[in-house]
Amino acid sequence: MTNILKNISISTFINVIFALGFISILITFTLFVNYDKQKHELNMQDKYELIAENFLSTFQNLPDTDVLIKLFRKYQVQPVIERDMKLNIINNAQELIITRNSQGMYRVYKFNEEFYIYVQQFGYNLMLKDIAKPDHNVTYIIFGFSLSFFVLVFLFITVKKKLIPLKSLNNQIIEFSKGNRNIKIEQIYGDDEIGTIAKSFQVALNIIENQAKSKDLFMRNMMHELKTPITKAMFIAETINDDKKRDTLQKSFRRMDDIIKELSTVEKLTSKNYNMLKENITYMDLYNKTVDLTMLDVNSIETNNVNFNLNVDISMFTIVIKNLIDNAVKFSPDKKAYIKASRKQIVVSSYGEKLSQDLDYYTDAFTQEEKRKDGFGLGLYIVKTVVDIHGFVFRYEYKDGMNSFIIDMD
Repeated sequence: MTNILKNISISTFINVIFALGFISILITFTLFVNYDKQKHELNMQDKYELIAENFLSTFQNLPDTDVLIKLFRKYQVQPVIERDMKLNIINNAQELIITRNSQGMYRVYKFNEEFYIYVQQFGYNLMLKDIAKPDHNVTYIIFGFSLSFFVLVFLFITVKKKLIPLKSLNNQIIEFSKGNRNIKIEQIYGDDEIGTIAKSFQVALNIIENQAKSKDLFMRNMMHELKTPITKAMFIAETINDDKKRDTLQKSFRRMDDIIKELSTVEKLTSKNYNMLKENITYMDLYNKTVDLTMLDVNSIETNNVNFNLNVDISMFTIVIKNLIDNAVKFSPDKKAYIKASRKQIVVSSYGEKLSQDLDYYTDAFTQEEKRKDGFGLGLYIVKTVVDIHGFVFRYEYKDGMNSFIIDMD
């Protein structure tokens, strides 16, 4: 029950509460009407017994017509004259009371929602129809039900209107979560709790926007300032005569250049301002572009000789395949990557030990194995982010001593 209440929306919860409230009111008034009706019938029976006994007492005094007429007016009854009508009532009506005493006998009938009193005494045989207006509280009950219903409807509409700003605020929060920073809180919120939340959200938006601008400016300036000295250092390294030192320096500078490129890619992806541009490209063209980007020996990479069309962001997807190849070559004993591609999936595999953590651990930014001291762990984070943007699935398998990173495209 608690889990259901947690998952149900506020709007649906309010609808359920008011629906239950309406059903409760309806049941309560229905029971009350039935109770009042039963009580009314009991009261009427007592009334008719009193009327019948008064007529029986009067009959003993041999009353004339004027006396009977006064009794008719006093008790608001009228005699039934037609013989057929009497017989129809006696034969077909619901008999509520039948009483015999020393004065005579009387019966009370209910026929077509009207009440009749049949009084019998030696010399008298009189059937009386009750012409008094109903004395029960149906009118008041209907009025009470109508008033309760309209109050409930008024409260329901008022509460639903009160939730309109909350829905608007929720839509703005959803837009912000999708990367839309150009959100301005509308001036539809009052000074209640929803208004306070809206104002706090606007303050948070302003802080986040300022921090994002500062981060973007810092990242761009840092990458620009680092790019120039690294490029110069790589040229200077070319002049060193010692091959070992030259290769070591060039490797270090290339690694720093790769890190800057990774940071640049991460900055584009995390800013959510990157507009993905999908283009048609054959797999072999994508593969060749990726191999050129890795600057690895072609013998370090093996792929099946297939060709098919892909619709991807070429610049980003080459980075994806490059990162998977780099990891495969870097962390495998034989320094080789094995690629198996098809229309449905691309699999990049390499020999090595099974990963010690789940894939989610490695796709977080700056996460890496403890033994991987020469990387920031951004590679798989970039892969996962780009694959997700394309609507593909990224997963990991370990089989026959090989780590396989798989991109499911179908």
